[in-house]
Amino acid sequence: MKKRSLISLAILTALSLPISATINADKPKSTQTINLAEEQSKWQQNQHSAELKRLNQRTTFLQFENLLKSAVKNQRVFENRAIFLSLIHSLEGYPLQTDAWVAYFDSQIKSVTQSTPSTEVMVLKKEIEDYIAQHPRHFFRSRLEQHILTLLNNSGAEQLVDYAKKLPPASLEMQLAVLNREYQIAQQSSVFPSQEVEILNRFEALWLNHGEVAQQSELWQKWYAKGGRSTDKIYQKAEKLFSQNDAKSLALLAGELDHLNNIKEDPSILANLQRYIDLLNNPANFNTFAEALPDKDEEKIRHQFAIIQGFSRYLRTLSENRENPDFTPYLQWAKNWQLNEAQLRDWKIAFISRFFDNESPHFQQWRDAELLTLNADNLIERRLRMAIWQKTDLMPWLNALSVEGKAKQEWRYWRAKSDQQKTQEILTALSKERGFYPMLAQAMLNPQHRGADYRVELNPSLVNETLIKSYHNELAEIAELRQLDRFGVAKQRWRFLLDNLPGAEKQVQQIALSEYANQQGWFDLGVDGSIMAKAWDHIALRLPNAYQNYFDMALMPSSIKREHTITKTFAMAIARQESAWNPMAQSSANARGLMQLLPSTAKATADNNQLPYQTEKDLFKPLNNILLGTAHLNELNEKYPNNRILIAAAYNAGASRVEKWLARAGGKLTMDEFIASIPFFETRGYVQNVLAYDFYYQLLQHKENPQTFSQEEFDRLY
Repeated sequence: MKKRSLISLAILTALSLPISATINADKPKSTQTINLAEEQSKWQQNQHSAELKRLNQRTTFLQFENLLKSAVKNQRVFENRAIFLSLIHSLEGYPLQTDAWVAYFDSQIKSVTQSTPSTEVMVLKKEIEDYIAQHPRHFFRSRLEQHILTLLNNSGAEQLVDYAKKLPPASLEMQLAVLNREYQIAQQSSVFPSQEVEILNRFEALWLNHGEVAQQSELWQKWYAKGGRSTDKIYQKAEKLFSQNDAKSLALLAGELDHLNNIKEDPSILANLQRYIDLLNNPANFNTFAEALPDKDEEKIRHQFAIIQGFSRYLRTLSENRENPDFTPYLQWAKNWQLNEAQLRDWKIAFISRFFDNESPHFQQWRDAELLTLNADNLIERRLRMAIWQKTDLMPWLNALSVEGKAKQEWRYWRAKSDQQKTQEILTALSKERGFYPMLAQAMLNPQHRGADYRVELNPSLVNETLIKSYHNELAEIAELRQLDRFGVAKQRWRFLLDNLPGAEKQVQQIALSEYANQQGWFDLGVDGSIMAKAWDHIALRLPNAYQNYFDMALMPSSIKREHTITKTFAMAIARQESAWNPMAQSSANARGLMQLLPSTAKATADNNQLPYQTEKDLFKPLNNILLGTAHLNELNEKYPNNRILIAAAYNAGASRVEKWLARAGGKLTMDEFIASIPFFETRGYVQNVLAYDFYYQLLQHKENPQTFSQEEFDRLY
């Protein structure tokens, strides 16, 4: 908006200059001038008028939403249609007028019953269809189309089945409703028997693939009466639910095993279902299940899925440090239950994963022998990290990787360090790529300057003004939703927009729109768009210079009373890694905001640094979050001076864990060895990303002497 205002003022300024004839110079010259002050005043009045209109419409929209909710609750929507329509029409030109229309349609549909006159139903259906036709590419199109199905179902309209053939229902509830109506209609047909079979087969597919299908409907009763719920079908559904870890739906299935006349199903089936439920709820009981071997092979095969899938859950109940883990007893179980080679391999992988770090010499010998035969890159990589921190030979494990595994930047780097004859060749090739390990490769090639001459192409992205105009309405909706702090809904619209861009230039358009988002200050959407576009080489797009003024404020010398302070680019790299610049980000552990602070950490940091902090909601405010996040980073910087590796690891996993990892390393590991051997996958990737992002931000902010690694990081032993 500011950019457009500046352009408008520039145009006005240019217009205020004398306009002279450039032809017929011998004729008397006539000069026209424009009163700049007057034009600027008109322009400002127009701007002010537009802003007032937007504010008034925003207020009207919010009032409309509240009134409509009350009307729905009190079942008085139809009685107040004139008011709602008047409010909607007053929103002409407002970006969220479509939201108002959809909410209005939704409220009317909820009020429709089978007693509603069919003329009213058809009028409403026509209104919705016309609106869809006027807005064919809108985010709400699919929802409105599904609304028509709901409308026809609520009213009992005969058109439901025909409409569902054109537009398949999305929800399970509507699929069942359409099938029930279709069955009722088919009963009046002369070819009912063949139609009945087809309808019941479709119902059976829904029953098999969904945990909750009501058995009270006429269709369920017909399907059941014709033997649809056979023993095989029950176990087929049980296997699917077990694989989904859905004990609740298994319990519903068990409760369903009553005949319509209350005669119980085969009691052994119910008993088996209860065993499956118990196995999900109490995986430690797996050994009891495994030992209770059925006599018949048919029964073994029937229950085999619970054995195959339940094993890894059972292992998680066992202590990783148990004395001398032994796979031999499980080999007997596998034989008894007739597991094939692929299933046995999965069991071995699960077993090794659980006890990987166990110190039993017998287990370690068995583990290493099995790893060379299992062809499981995830386990080979774990063994490589163990060899790195133990400082033993890496080549056997590097050679055991698959072709895809060997091609990863990380393992190419370690092959370069392990194969002295190819060190220079591999590192040189790797250093020309983008990422943490290419940066590290350059540091190894130029250790005196720690790879400070490493560079990457920043690939600046350009905004396509024609494209922006084409999607003006969609972008205006996103802007207004963000203005209303509806960031989640705005993100849904953004992803819908980028997902549904047409043509072969989709990726180019996604990149252009993402650059536009960054220019608007929608940094989270810009980053999200770069990910959707897989624009990995567009560094400037992926790492926007977000909230720079806030970081400058937070890191002003006058606001920091510490000997060691972090850099702005490091703090921004942490924020980018933590939240992808989403100020409303919230983790499952309740870490919040741009720098993903836990409320407890925020409170302690605020108290330690005399910073303002009231409630958890403060963490969703960018400036508050940045003040606290940078202060916490500076606290860690006091503990680990100028060592971003340890600071970032502590910020992510906690300083106590970092101290344990340092104690395990025992001051014997180089920087690259310590990073590669960080046990937590998340923290290891976190540290690598933050160091790379920090360097990229230095380039993006045109730092004179960009630094890959500090001396404190590069030269010390960990």
